[in-house]
Amino acid sequence: MIDPSVGQRRDSQASRIARALVDRIKDGSYPIGKKIPSERQLATEFGVSRPVIREALSTVSAMDILDIQMGRGAFVTAAPAEHIASGGLKLQDVVNVREVLEVGAIELALKGEAPAFDGIRAAAERLREAVRGREDTVEPDRALHAAIVQASGSSLLASIWQSIDQQVVETIRISPHGRTMSQDILDLHQRLADSVIDGDLDAAVDASRLLYEDNRQFLRDLLQ
Repeated sequence: MIDPSVGQRRDSQASRIARALVDRIKDGSYPIGKKIPSERQLATEFGVSRPVIREALSTVSAMDILDIQMGRGAFVTAAPAEHIASGGLKLQDVVNVREVLEVGAIELALKGEAPAFDGIRAAAERLREAVRGREDTVEPDRALHAAIVQASGSSLLASIWQSIDQQVVETIRISPHGRTMSQDILDLHQRLADSVIDGDLDAAVDASRLLYEDNRQFLRDLLQ
C-alpha cells in the first residue's frame, strides 16, 4: 500500500497563480476581450520568474478562456465555467473515466498469463528523460498511461481509450504537472509503472487512483 501522502498535491507557484488569474477573469477584473498584464508585470506582482508566469498562463490558456498571441500578449476570450473538453465531455468526467479504464486495464494485465510490459518500461523511461531534460511532459505522460492500457491485452479496452485520446491529452495539459512534471508526481508515475511490471496489483491501483485524485482536486480548486 502506498502512503497517501505521496499523492498529496503540492501546489506549485504556477498552479496558485493560474487560480488567481482565473479568479480575476471570473470577477471581471480582467474583462472578456481585454488584454491582461504582461508577463513582466505579473512576474513583478507575484514575485516569481517569467517562466513561472508562462506556465500559469499556459494552464489558463488550456481552458480556452485566454488567447496568448505571440508578440501581443494574452487576451481574455471567455468567462470560466466547468471546463468542457473537445467532444462536449466535461473534463472532470474524462478524468473519472480515465481512472476507471486504467484501473480495469491494470487488473486485466495482472490477471493475464504473459502480459507484455516492454511498452510500459519504454514509456516510463521516456517520461523520466523528459523531466530530466525539462521538456514538455504531456506526450510522454499520455504514452505511459496508454501503454498501461495496451498491457491489458484487451483490444476493446484499448479502442475505448483511443476514442477519448484527445480528451485525455486535454486533462493532462490542464493539470498542474502537465507540461512540467514535478519530481514527486514523476515518482508516483514511476511507482505506477514499477508496480504493474512487478505484478503488485494493490500498489499499482493505489498509485493510479492517487494520480487521478490529484488531477480532480486541481480541477475542483481551479473551477470552483
